[in-house]
Amino acid sequence: MDYPFLEPDEHAIETYTVQYVQWLNDEWIGRGEWLQAVVTNRRLMLIPPEDGLRGKVDSVRYAEINRVWNLCLGKRDGVLLRLKNRQHLYLYVDWSQGNRLAHHLQERMTQPTRPRILPRLRFT
Repeated sequence: MDYPFLEPDEHAIETYTVQYVQWLNDEWIGRGEWLQAVVTNRRLMLIPPEDGLRGKVDSVRYAEINRVWNLCLGKRDGVLLRLKNRQHLYLYVDWSQGNRLAHHLQERMTQPTRPRILPRLRFT
């Protein structure tokens, strides 16, 4: 799928269906409509449905995310994103895809590993 919101050299990796959730009166309640969560090589984009788009796309860069959990929100599969500014984003994930979404985000958050011992360079 082609997304007009992508930056140069950014590409979509996976798409999920999610909904914002909040804890209210001792239960988890979905807020708003279901969104497309697009995992890219640079950020997580939350895109509303086409009919309600109006140019509003939320995005979270991986450098802004402190930690990601897959968890059960009530009786639904969900994901918790704890941001470095101490905000929490709770999301329902459609069709038990929370584990996959959390895994994709964790992969993007981790920095590439550097070898403990650097390879020797040959000088000639």
